[in-house]
Amino acid sequence: MTQPLDEKLARPMTVVFFGIQGAGKGTQASLLDDFLTRNSDDNVLLLEMGERLRGFAAGSAEANKRVNTIMSAGDLLPAFIPSHMMTSFLLTEFTGDEHLIFDGVARRIEQSMVLDDALAFYDRSDYQVITLELSEEEANRRMRLRHRSDDAEAQIQKRFEGYRSETLPALEELRRRGRTVHTVDGHPSIEEIHKQVLAVLGLAP
Repeated sequence: MTQPLDEKLARPMTVVFFGIQGAGKGTQASLLDDFLTRNSDDNVLLLEMGERLRGFAAGSAEANKRVNTIMSAGDLLPAFIPSHMMTSFLLTEFTGDEHLIFDGVARRIEQSMVLDDALAFYDRSDYQVITLELSEEEANRRMRLRHRSDDAEAQIQKRFEGYRSETLPALEELRRRGRTVHTVDGHPSIEEIHKQVLAVLGLAP
């Protein structure tokens, strides 16, 4: 007998998205946010790190300027900046009862360790990781279609290298810690990927 959706969502979920730039993490995180909002009585908190960092980089203080310079060059930020934003988010916005969705919060091993420790602190060690797998060729094509000024070829290649050398090891650290990691093909349509995300989370109709 299939378990009703409201029973599956009786306890708030925590989901962390991984994937190469252009894989659609932000889109899928937003779609999951919408799904949980429609189908659960609990509120949903979505932390999209790239959006927060871009907002921070628009400021005029010294730290804002340095973050803007690093991001404009396509380089990875030192771990303490996104780690600070993530922990501040949890300490100031999370009441303990919401569904949590994270996108782009663990791009280095140090950040994945902070994330794991923080979620353990909040009794959310049963969180699930979804990694969207996409070829670099397709990721490159998608990023060029965005027409963003920071998506020039040199910056794109830097980001791909950062993903291989820093983010994949961060993902492996979560696997090493015994966390649940689901792999979803990032090549199909947005709608099909969303269906696969719901399926691996046990939320498919």
